[in-house]
Amino acid sequence: MDHPAWYGKTLYVEGICFLLLGIVGVFAPVIMTFAVELLIGTLFLAGGLVQGWRALTTPKLPGFWPSILSAILYIIVGCLLLFYPLKGVVTLTFLLAIFFLVEGLFQIIFSTAVRPLMNWGWVLLSGIVTLILGFLIWSGWPGTSLWAIGLLVGINLIFYGASRLFLARSY
Repeated sequence: MDHPAWYGKTLYVEGICFLLLGIVGVFAPVIMTFAVELLIGTLFLAGGLVQGWRALTTPKLPGFWPSILSAILYIIVGCLLLFYPLKGVVTLTFLLAIFFLVEGLFQIIFSTAVRPLMNWGWVLLSGIVTLILGFLIWSGWPGTSLWAIGLLVGINLIFYGASRLFLARSY
């Protein structure tokens, strides 16, 4: 494979960043759980406000009403996540299970694309672990919601980061 000279270095930096975030998630899962939930709520609220502002400043352009309705939805969901974080954590835990199941499949598919590289098996392992995490969340929901997001995101980030570090060694 022909990649730019800096590609391996970016994989290395990416791996370190994800590995460090993963360690935080494993050692402080409740904090990571609520941090993820509040971040998502903030992003939804900010996105809705920006979309609403854009729509209101261009009311004669096509798509005004769908944009306004979408903005309202984003704002409502963002506010619900920010004002009711515990309910948000339970809901997000359910969504995280679905995310991990799909992300695990994507990583497994990606591993086949980088199979010619020496350490491609680590990417495959990362995908398999991500699938297992998805099944673990699904089977314990909603009882594990307080710590599951933080801990499982942390574990996922550790494996994701480690897989990128091993892949970077191939360059």
